[in-house]
Amino acid sequence: MSELAVGDEVLAKVREAMGEAGLDAIVPMSPENLAYASGAAPPSQKTVRSRLAAAIIPADGADTEVVTVKLEAPLVRSQSRLDRVTAYEEFVEHPIDVIAASLRERGLGSASIGVEIGYLTHADYERFREALPDADLRPVDALWQDLRMLKTGSEIDAIRHIGQAAQRITEECVKLVSVGSTERELGNLITERYHQAGGDALTMLVVGSGERSAHLNAPPTDRVLRPGDIVRTDVIGTAGHYYSDVARTAIVGEPTAEQRKVYGLLYDVHRRCLEALRPGAISSDIYAIYHDAMTEAGLPAYHFVGHGLGVTLHEEPFINPLTSIPLEEGMVLCIEPLTSVEGEFGMQIEDEVLITADGFELLTEASDILTIGA
Repeated sequence: MSELAVGDEVLAKVREAMGEAGLDAIVPMSPENLAYASGAAPPSQKTVRSRLAAAIIPADGADTEVVTVKLEAPLVRSQSRLDRVTAYEEFVEHPIDVIAASLRERGLGSASIGVEIGYLTHADYERFREALPDADLRPVDALWQDLRMLKTGSEIDAIRHIGQAAQRITEECVKLVSVGSTERELGNLITERYHQAGGDALTMLVVGSGERSAHLNAPPTDRVLRPGDIVRTDVIGTAGHYYSDVARTAIVGEPTAEQRKVYGLLYDVHRRCLEALRPGAISSDIYAIYHDAMTEAGLPAYHFVGHGLGVTLHEEPFINPLTSIPLEEGMVLCIEPLTSVEGEFGMQIEDEVLITADGFELLTEASDILTIGA
């Protein structure tokens, strides 16, 4: 699905939500919501906090706009799906003033404007309020969360594409290493093939072997793979701003009976959680399936067994004991039963899944435990 198709569908959803909320304009400024609304991701937005960027989306169908720092404007123009890009001069102009000026020029100086108060600093929010004293600035953090929870068809296609690539790459790369290879060598193979498959970047690549398989979010090191090692991988990255999150467990050589037993338990729990997915199912009930099985087996349970996936790695709904959200058609979730014992081992299965009208569709699908040549 093309970037234009993603943008058309997302912009239509945003404007519909603005109408329901009584907003005249909305101004996403967080990296995730700017990327979601506009397709643009200024590279330094996350690391240089003063380089604010924003999209301006009027409810009436007038021209849309991205405001960004001048030095990144050419790149943003190449990425943005919106009508125009306005650049500000760092240290000379304050981005809040430039955004406010655009809103006034559009006749929106006294309008109802949706802003992300959870992202803006207090100082920036106060500057925005002082620059638009007659405007009704409304918090829309929850609106963005709700919008992104249900995916459009083109968003689902984008997530499916990079998720299936992550699964294929993992299965291919574990066959290319063996006893004596290092975690880093496996990680480098995955990274190279992820880029070849069209990935933007791996934002977090997990490769943990032996006792390090119990280290959650462990990056690859120079540790050498040894016979009998458990190797846990998690391929977390983006393509067109949409995330992959696919975790697999492999054994170096022939799995022992105990390793097969634990993996078999996780795989059974994984299938049971998946089979409970359908519109109306309650997220905390899905978690209970996992937690109760781990407790009965005497194995540690993680504090959640799933989460939403989209332009951020973790989105609502979270599948945990504290959140009771009814699942809805169009949600994309990661279901990831995990167990780990520090200093010993960790095993994990993680698949991406779409909630459909009558159940679920697997976007990725785990099978038997993977093996690495001895």
